[in-house]
Amino acid sequence: MDQRRLAALVRWEDIGLGQFELHVPMFDRPVDFVLFPADGAESVVTEAMARTVEDVLRLEAAALAIIESLLWEECLFSFQVADYGVDVEPGETSLQAHLREFGVASPQDAWRKARLTEIHISDGHAARFAQIKFDTVANNLIGVIVKDGRIVDYDDDGTHLGWFEGDERHAHKRRQKTLK
Repeated sequence: MDQRRLAALVRWEDIGLGQFELHVPMFDRPVDFVLFPADGAESVVTEAMARTVEDVLRLEAAALAIIESLLWEECLFSFQVADYGVDVEPGETSLQAHLREFGVASPQDAWRKARLTEIHISDGHAARFAQIKFDTVANNLIGVIVKDGRIVDYDDDGTHLGWFEGDERHAHKRRQKTLK
């Protein structure tokens, strides 16, 4: 994405965030984007922001399978660490009861029941970071993290992206530790 072309699309809010909409080929639809300048930086489109938007636009259809897998992982994790008030039937585990009650049995179900909300572009890091925001089947707001053009993990809304500079699977490892 050309920096000047992107700058022409962006509407800057009083709080310093930039908003625009672009068609994202991987999702085959327009998606709202939000630009987050680096801490203390002025509200302008930087070259890094433009490159990060391009990273997202270049994600291929195969990346959708990675997103499905991460949404499935979030579903399984959420249903193992939280109780959504589902009645467990005889012979069922709590996880099985939650999957039944929420109507999910696969990564594709987790994808179909999630809602893509927007894409955040964060400036001020050594790497280029985007977060593809979803409301999940478990009713959680998460960000699928795109680092330098690759989907690397997901984490809760508001995660500290600096954790992913050195360890791309930082949140995944935390989730695995929680499940042990």
